[in-house]
Amino acid sequence: MRVFDLTIRSLVDENYIYARALSYLGVEFYLHPDRRLKEICAERGLTKSQVLNAFYLFDRSHRFSFQELKKYPLEIVVEYLKHTHHTFIKHRLPYIARLVNQYPDQDDLKLIFPEFIEEFINHIYEEEDTIFSYIGTLLDFQKGKYVNPQFFQLQYADLCLKSIHKEHKEEDELAGIRALVEESQATDLHRQVIAKEIKAFDREMWYHAEIENKILFPKAVALEAVVKEKINNLSKLN
Repeated sequence: MRVFDLTIRSLVDENYIYARALSYLGVEFYLHPDRRLKEICAERGLTKSQVLNAFYLFDRSHRFSFQELKKYPLEIVVEYLKHTHHTFIKHRLPYIARLVNQYPDQDDLKLIFPEFIEEFINHIYEEEDTIFSYIGTLLDFQKGKYVNPQFFQLQYADLCLKSIHKEHKEEDELAGIRALVEESQATDLHRQVIAKEIKAFDREMWYHAEIENKILFPKAVALEAVVKEKINNLSKLN
């Protein structure tokens, strides 16, 4: 099969996603750029089916279409976004960070990327602990689970999803990293894969933000209005 006769450099040059699949199999592309894939497989005891399955899994899309998600209830949208957060934190960012750290030359990206990761992870945890938790309470109330009106008003007095949504639409966490990648003149394979991975992550972030801004928040804001009206009515009766 042709793919196994290619050097790692040629393979990754054809499709940078294969670098991620090789890393999953324990092979870092930048350590073996001029060796043929079949040689690496023979050394590591990797079968052709293992390698091809990894290429397939990493090359295909795992995400729902935007139109699909619009049809799902709010609970599913929240769970999908949580799953995406998990993928970002546990898989995507560690892989890109490893590529950046192993790059032989010292540059600004090595200094800035760790800071970006820390801020990004804190942002995700804050979003889940506040917004997603709040939406969960709104959903509980909608399903008929008891929610103390006084406690609800005290706990979430400062939360307004419309205001949060407005701030959220203006966020662009990757702006600095994007500028560095666009300015980079490096042409070696390692740096090219870093740039492609960051650009791909940038597209994933954009798609993620679109889901939040155009599906999650509109659904959640509408639910918040209904629940707050009911809570206010219950408070008047007590």
